[in-house]
Amino acid sequence: MIISISQTEGQNYVTTYAGTGNPGFINGDTSVASFNKPFGICIDTEGNLFIADAYNHVIRKIGVSGQVSTYAGSGIAGYLDGEASQAKFNQPINICFDSEGNMYVSDFLNQRIRKISIDGMVTTIAGTGQAGLLNGLALEAKFNYPRGICLDDTGNIYIGDSWNHRIRKISTDGFVSTWAGGGTSIGVQSVGDYVDGSDTSARFYTPCELSIDNENNIFVADAYNHRIRKIDPERVVSTVAGSGDSGPDSGGFFNGPALEARFNTPTAVFVANDGNIYVGDGINQRVRKISNDLMVSTFAGSCDTGFDNGPDTLSTFNFPRGCTMDYNLNRLYVVDYNNHAIRIIHLTTSTGSNKTPEYLNGCDIYPNPSNGEIKLSFKSLMSEFNIQICDISGREVMNRNFTNRNELIINLTNYNPGCYCLHVFSENGFVTSNKIIINGK
Repeated sequence: MIISISQTEGQNYVTTYAGTGNPGFINGDTSVASFNKPFGICIDTEGNLFIADAYNHVIRKIGVSGQVSTYAGSGIAGYLDGEASQAKFNQPINICFDSEGNMYVSDFLNQRIRKISIDGMVTTIAGTGQAGLLNGLALEAKFNYPRGICLDDTGNIYIGDSWNHRIRKISTDGFVSTWAGGGTSIGVQSVGDYVDGSDTSARFYTPCELSIDNENNIFVADAYNHRIRKIDPERVVSTVAGSGDSGPDSGGFFNGPALEARFNTPTAVFVANDGNIYVGDGINQRVRKISNDLMVSTFAGSCDTGFDNGPDTLSTFNFPRGCTMDYNLNRLYVVDYNNHAIRIIHLTTSTGSNKTPEYLNGCDIYPNPSNGEIKLSFKSLMSEFNIQICDISGREVMNRNFTNRNELIINLTNYNPGCYCLHVFSENGFVTSNKIIINGK
């Protein structure tokens, strides 16, 4: 029997890109680098990743070559503007870029919004350093533990002002205002509310990460309302997905129609170019997907707390937070907060990229079932690729790199009889996959 592996038949697969599972502060190759409760993530136009490494008080960079370095921050908690290597942050938590390559940082415990310019200088653009709620001139304004951050297409900055239960706006002329949300209950552990409506008549409950689409709709991970909210350019707030009671102990788990689905403390949201929305559903230990047809599904994670790689819903996380898409490599990067790691979900479905890899015509695998050997026959030359095989529990049993092959024979005689998942990772990250069955001799 010959089984053709194609893009539509594949299964997403989770691997660890960087981080050891333990807290640390080591630069170098992704195989040895360590982080300490990383939180937010973004990607530049060249494919470099940037991580808000919160408890190391720095911004880290993972270059396209797989080398981890410190992009900004001295590693000492504090507050200091200046050259990036000397500047001090205090739990930087979320980051984003503008169109010119300047980075903006939600500096959580400093109650400020910082800017890292393309020439490597750190400045404060908003906030006094004191927690509170005050609009006005940016450097006189007050925030209450700012989290999410994003920019619209004209350069205005939006902040998920978590314990003010509001979305704030920093305009291009340096003025801070309330974009959405209201109420009199503010401060750490204050109780927010849940109301859809226009601008300040809407209510949030600890809004966290923000993501903005090409039409300037802002998506909000409304953590303690256990929902994903949307603010359109007219400042109308609506619920995209989520249901149930509000409050720290009221989350749940349910897949299905978006307004019936349940989340449990979602702190991260990312809207992709194709309109699909990915959610770091923290306490549920899953990455969830809200598709264009407004159905919620589990994209990765098994609900168990752990640090296991493998097929999407057999993998495990320990509070997934920020995520971002690399369209060229067809992968979703996920910050695995309590595992101090950056994970990859290798995608087998289109993410909106116009790039069509030459090997999307797939490969054949046979015989399947096998009694000890399988042959992979590619329909085009594979210059660099990786083969991974995992057992039915998601445990990796083989991981090998190959170059310049049209076909490949893999010896499985030492494997126990049973069902396995075989994955082919190309040089640009695309993965084909299928189940193989080993009967044994």
